[in-house]
Amino acid sequence: MANLTFDYSFQPSEIFTNSVVDLNLYVTNNTDDTIEYEGGPDSDEIHINFPAGSGATDLVVNVGFTSNSETKYFSCAKSASNDDYVITATMNVPIPKGGQIHVIFLQVPINATPGTATIALTEYLGSADPATGSKEITKTQPASLSIMAYLQQQVVGLDQTTTLTWYSTGATRVVVTGFATGDKQRTFPVQGDRPPYKGTCVVDIASDKDSTTYTLIAYNGNGNSDPSVQTYVVLYHGYAKINSFVAYKTDDLSQHNEVGSEPLAVDQSVTLYWYLTYASRWQLKPPGKPLNNPITPRQVTPGMDLVQAYQGNYGGMLATSDYKLTAFGFEDKNPTQTISFKLKPVGVGYFKFKDVALTQVVWATNPENWPAIDVKMPSQQPYTFTIYQPGGKSDVYYLGSNDTHPQIQYFDYAKDSGDQYKLSWITANLTSLILNPGNINITADQIQKGSQTLKLEAAQYKLTGKASDGSTIDSILNVPYTSK
Repeated sequence: MANLTFDYSFQPSEIFTNSVVDLNLYVTNNTDDTIEYEGGPDSDEIHINFPAGSGATDLVVNVGFTSNSETKYFSCAKSASNDDYVITATMNVPIPKGGQIHVIFLQVPINATPGTATIALTEYLGSADPATGSKEITKTQPASLSIMAYLQQQVVGLDQTTTLTWYSTGATRVVVTGFATGDKQRTFPVQGDRPPYKGTCVVDIASDKDSTTYTLIAYNGNGNSDPSVQTYVVLYHGYAKINSFVAYKTDDLSQHNEVGSEPLAVDQSVTLYWYLTYASRWQLKPPGKPLNNPITPRQVTPGMDLVQAYQGNYGGMLATSDYKLTAFGFEDKNPTQTISFKLKPVGVGYFKFKDVALTQVVWATNPENWPAIDVKMPSQQPYTFTIYQPGGKSDVYYLGSNDTHPQIQYFDYAKDSGDQYKLSWITANLTSLILNPGNINITADQIQKGSQTLKLEAAQYKLTGKASDGSTIDSILNVPYTSK
């Protein structure tokens, strides 16, 4: 079988015999590439098998304990068919370099025999062959007076905390020193049903320190001169990091669904997904106002976000819609990444008269509802329809008399007999006219005023007219189907 793709670590990796512990498993991507964990009904799987029994190479008394995933979109549960615990995902999840899956096995009963136990690990990732490996946990027989401690996380970001856990035997109290805030030294009475006795507290690290050492002293008695034993742990500060910042076409976070370099339609939404480590806070800056600590993944519409940011100044729009992600953390080393989206030009949906008498004016953009427009209807024709584009360019369309620009002044439909529809139009200043779908070239005698009767085969029809100078005009007509 193949070697394991992920790195695995258990915390704690050394445990007192005959204890009941919460065992943390960290599954880390330490490769240089993003690993796509396929989720859903046929999810990828990671199997964890704890050797059960009373021997030195066994770890647990039994496998009746539960497990929880601390990582979004992942779950961990005991298999219904064997004694394995299985990590699955509800959806496709990209795990970038440095990304982790964190699982906690709760109230794990450790057996009473010292020794080293080997936990078997098996990966079933995508179509690759299963990969196997293992990690060891050491079981130590505690002395009559002893203490053992570990941190749930050995590295935290600015203003972040973690849990310090210890197990003691033969002690009446445990004194912990090293706290960054509040009382620097705190005393915890030993409590529990049977040894080794568990204690916990939340610990932090000063904002200007690279690391903090927590010293734990277990005393048998009430005075400082009483018998004691001690241990220590070190908590480190980590710099904020943007492990990944990626745009996807939809909420499917698969690598094949990533947004490429092709321009987007202005009404096209995308999904932004980011993965941060050791960030105390973060900010996403779209074209408009910044967003503090938004949830990922996040759906955005780059074209609409851009145009809304330039309301009242459409001529100053940038050519791209930019999203800047900043992670804030220790020592103000705040990394940033930016995703820029190119945008397709906005076309004219139609600029026409609503009626055959050419009196009521209507207009639309393509895509619809682009707000960066200006329609002028002076007392004297022609009327103008200006569309402001990303990048500051503008396109102007004309309607009415006293003008030489290409125009499709009227385009509408009427239900004919059976399943036939009649499309009618009036144009000006055109030398050719094409109706789609079907790429139907309209004959010269029908260009200025004409019609076409056809069986409805599409919900949308488009006329494209060309003037003698090569300039063109489009007009889109939506035809709702009716059987009557």
